[in-house]
Amino acid sequence: MAFPKSQNPLDWLTQLWNIILGRRVNVDDDNWLLGPIGDIGGIADKFIARVAEEENLTIEINAPDSGLVDGFDDLAKSLNPKIEEFYKRTINFDLDVWTQWKPVFGSFGYIVYKLFSQRIQQLNLPQSSMDTALGIKSDIISLVDSDGKTVYRIWYRRLKKNDEVVYAGIYTQCRIPSGENCLKVIFPLPQGSATVVMRMSCDSDGNLELESKGKKYGDPGFYFIVKDRKGGLWKHYLPSFHERINVFEDEEGTLRADHAMSLWNCRAYDLHYKMSKKANKSLNTDLSGKLPGK
Repeated sequence: MAFPKSQNPLDWLTQLWNIILGRRVNVDDDNWLLGPIGDIGGIADKFIARVAEEENLTIEINAPDSGLVDGFDDLAKSLNPKIEEFYKRTINFDLDVWTQWKPVFGSFGYIVYKLFSQRIQQLNLPQSSMDTALGIKSDIISLVDSDGKTVYRIWYRRLKKNDEVVYAGIYTQCRIPSGENCLKVIFPLPQGSATVVMRMSCDSDGNLELESKGKKYGDPGFYFIVKDRKGGLWKHYLPSFHERINVFEDEEGTLRADHAMSLWNCRAYDLHYKMSKKANKSLNTDLSGKLPGK
């Protein structure tokens, strides 16, 4: 028995599947892949307070000009400055979102939603555009050390329709074994995490292209990390799952993003974003550790 008995059987089976098909984590060699993981049960924002306590970090919510990254040093000369501003000062933008499941995959998405996403409040992809019609609440949660350095940046998004968590993703950058610098997004799950490692590039117009596509361990792509009962970590690379995000400025000067997810090279799910500068930049800074919606 690899896991504690008190957790949901579906989570237990999912973790067992990842261990059977995966490999043990070598902390020295796989350090680029690691990050915070979730506890047993629902995730939502629970891991945030735990990580802050364990690492003696202060929680800051929606601090002025807070964003997902410090910048894109490797792309600084070619990236559209408006796109870089969005990622560096994400809190200053409102987001409109349109979503669409492709035929066949919509049924699969609904099953995943009912069995996992709704229950654990993580990786909760909207089922239709009606779910996002009222908009999405977007919070930037920073975990800061005693020197004022931001250790973790978390994008916490919820549906305005029903306050369900879409996802809580930890944004950072990592250097994969080849030496390439990539964007890494960690989604804590029960006893583990789903981690997406995305190659970053610019096209000739300065648009940002992010892609999680590879062939083997160590490549960009989608990874499951699982912790067993003894505290050992396992990694499972899924080359069948790809994400591609294109962030661009349209002809009217508006920032937009097209986000496509594919399984076995078949388009499964699309998200389309419109990012608009907030008219009022008078934003609240919450240093009390109280999380959104609590």
